[in-house]
Amino acid sequence: MRSSRVFSTLTAVLFTTAVVANVHDVILPQYRPPDGCVCAQWDAISNATEQTRIDATWIDGKSPTGAANSCAMPGASAGLFECDGCTVDKIYNSFAGPWCYCQDAPQNSTHEQYCSPPEGVPEQINLQLAAADVTVASFVTFDSRKPTPVELPVAMIGLTPDALTTSTTGLTHPYEALSVAEHTNYSFHFIKFSGLKPRQTYYYKVRGGLPDGVWSPVFSFRAAYPAGETRIGSYGDMGHSHYNNMANLGADCTAGKIDAILHMGDHAYDMGNADCKRGDAYMNAYQATLSECNWIPVIGNHEANDGDGSDRYLNMTFGVTLGDSSFGGFEASGVTSTATSALGDFLSKATLLGAARHSGVPSHTSRYFSVNIGLIHIAAVDLNSGSLGAAQTAWLEADLSAVDRTVTPWVFATSHFPLYNDAVARNWGASAAYYTGEEPESFATSGHSFKPAQCSDQVCEQTVGELVGSIQSELMPLMHKYGVDVWNAGHIHDYQSTWPVCFNPKTGTSAICKDGAGKAIRNFVEPQGLVHVTEGNGGVPGVVGTSTLNANCSSATAEWCRSHGTGGAYGRWIANSTHLTYEHVQNNGGEVTDTFTIWQPSRH
Repeated sequence: MRSSRVFSTLTAVLFTTAVVANVHDVILPQYRPPDGCVCAQWDAISNATEQTRIDATWIDGKSPTGAANSCAMPGASAGLFECDGCTVDKIYNSFAGPWCYCQDAPQNSTHEQYCSPPEGVPEQINLQLAAADVTVASFVTFDSRKPTPVELPVAMIGLTPDALTTSTTGLTHPYEALSVAEHTNYSFHFIKFSGLKPRQTYYYKVRGGLPDGVWSPVFSFRAAYPAGETRIGSYGDMGHSHYNNMANLGADCTAGKIDAILHMGDHAYDMGNADCKRGDAYMNAYQATLSECNWIPVIGNHEANDGDGSDRYLNMTFGVTLGDSSFGGFEASGVTSTATSALGDFLSKATLLGAARHSGVPSHTSRYFSVNIGLIHIAAVDLNSGSLGAAQTAWLEADLSAVDRTVTPWVFATSHFPLYNDAVARNWGASAAYYTGEEPESFATSGHSFKPAQCSDQVCEQTVGELVGSIQSELMPLMHKYGVDVWNAGHIHDYQSTWPVCFNPKTGTSAICKDGAGKAIRNFVEPQGLVHVTEGNGGVPGVVGTSTLNANCSSATAEWCRSHGTGGAYGRWIANSTHLTYEHVQNNGGEVTDTFTIWQPSRH
């Protein structure tokens, strides 16, 4: 794919190191310093002590060539002192976006000052996978005024960067809450690219609908496909800390090691922080990857618990909201909300362009949906309420029953929460509310903390065992009935894979699969059960650059536990008609430290 990492006055410029990937250095030359601030050259700060300190904020220990005096988000200091669900706003962390070093500190302030976005310039550009031949380009503009219903965003797309001949219009959602929070006219834009040819490289650029809007630079992406060898990256739980996987995934996509990215919940930590500028900062940092590689975002507990931040996250995902009469009165379309959370409510009203409408059995709500890419069918579910519920269960069964395994031999089910994880199994009596909330994750750079369930007046709160056991009882019969291959999840901030776990429909219980002699099966040869993978540390706040791997789960209590690792990491799935391989990849350095292959010879 063609790289977008070139200097431009219109969009983010991203520099990466050749040795380790991790997060990017991000240069945003279009951003403006605050009044009274003249940005110093990053490499020419007059005070030597300050120069040394500022140099250390960059990935290479110095500012990249071309950084000049532009506003930026240096990568090495990204996420320092950041925590999960809190608002430690250190400017040199880029917590609320790009900043610069003012030559003279504004009155009663420090030399480091946040910058502001320009009007009409596309940013936070990302590609959302809706179907094998449908990709939705989404982006944000800060506009001089609210666009009218006829001032639609536009994209040009073509097979070469110099001949973009096809013009495509989309939909704009001016988001009032963010407009108020950020003191501007904040607009989300969505443009659908449909009828894409399999694995074809396309070039595109986008622009908002106002007359003073400007074009983005030209980006490229490789279209998805309905068949053939399939490669996807997957992880849960990622913020903007130094040792996250943004650049790794971008490099993998460019090199053809993956063709899409599955993010299994918990985005940005948290989108709603700093009057939602945290979400802006995160998406601008991620733009280098997501503008050139399809992604599939899934709901997590941070999205459901994040107050107004959930609205911010959902407004950037899956299309235009319903019910905005000034933009066509989409309530008349008959699409209704079945959500049980604020996040789900918005998702259910934002399905006009997304996977919830285009792929698998349409769910008509983005709380849960499915999408096909190549040989893999992905069914994403929402477990934030602690239960599938009747509507989601009915949809999931319809969706799984409709999969043609001769065409799509591998079936994944995914949610933010794991079904089988040894840390959960060892804390069966812990508080369920604490487990699903945000408090135990604060500063949890690895694993997950638990606390005992409490009782008062002979009434005890729900335990982890009761919660997870109930979810297992809902899901495992469906997983067994339809031969689902993998349960993919995040939430626990580390890595774990299991041996195949079999469900017994007679007893309604699950355990490690066993052979005819009752011996536990510790291989992946024609497994009769579900393989569970937790990859829950794509780069949580404060993630460290070191890792460990316990290849045999020696400290585990559950016999189905196969492997456990710590540190920031992600997964790569590689599928052909008979083999499905998983690679556990460390963020810092990109080393594959664990791998296994599921073999199903009848899948062809």
